[in-house]
Amino acid sequence: MPITQAYYQRFETHAIADLVEHAWVVRDEVASREVLLPDGRGLLQIVLGGPCVRVDPLGSTREPDVSGVRGLTTRAVVRQSEAGAVRLGLQLHPLAGARIGTPLTDEWLEVDALLGSGVQAAAEHLLSEAFDAAAVALVTEAIGSIPRRTSDELDRFAGVLRAIDEAGGLVRASDLARRAGCTVTELYRWSVAHLGVPPTDYLTAVRFSRFLREALGPGAVGPEAVVAALSWYVRAGYAPREVERFTGSEPEELRRLAAGVEALVAG
Repeated sequence: MPITQAYYQRFETHAIADLVEHAWVVRDEVASREVLLPDGRGLLQIVLGGPCVRVDPLGSTREPDVSGVRGLTTRAVVRQSEAGAVRLGLQLHPLAGARIGTPLTDEWLEVDALLGSGVQAAAEHLLSEAFDAAAVALVTEAIGSIPRRTSDELDRFAGVLRAIDEAGGLVRASDLARRAGCTVTELYRWSVAHLGVPPTDYLTAVRFSRFLREALGPGAVGPEAVVAALSWYVRAGYAPREVERFTGSEPEELRRLAAGVEALVAG
């Protein structure tokens, strides 16, 4: 299965940047596979067509890839879709869940539970008629109308996340705490409370995503390209501590992920 797509359009969402970093619509021309990276971001998506599935290349667990809302993921998964599938997605700000008072983790929440009854059906109708910009406008207006929670702590932690992103995850928790004027213990508490994971998990996700994006560039990430990039990097023979610092994973973890993705492609 290639990753060829008949249509991809990205939509800017500057007016609600505190909740959504950007939106997109993808229409698959053929059956396809792509690797979804754990980049520290949550996702709201509406899916038409299918069936589409998400496969964990390390555990081989399979689950339907359906409409819903989730927080940041902690592992890479392979998405498989049939020809004709359509997806509308909002890439959420890492603190979107904290700001709207809805804890988001790896678990999925129904779209209407967040945006209100009928929003998903209305967006699906617009997508089915190829009114993609209107569908995006509908969904972004709905999420933008949700009241935000604000606090000095949230704003300070948002600054910490900006620093992590700017450094590509290559920064220590102690340095982040010093920059934020808090203790490492406070930083840990903020991360668990507002992201749902400790800061090390967010750092790992950002490092891994940045590493692969630098190797593969933007856009859909093909499984074959991921296997090639991981295998090359492991064979390069860098010291294990350097590999973990740069990619967020130990060499053996990268080998296992490459083998798992390769097995899915072969299968």
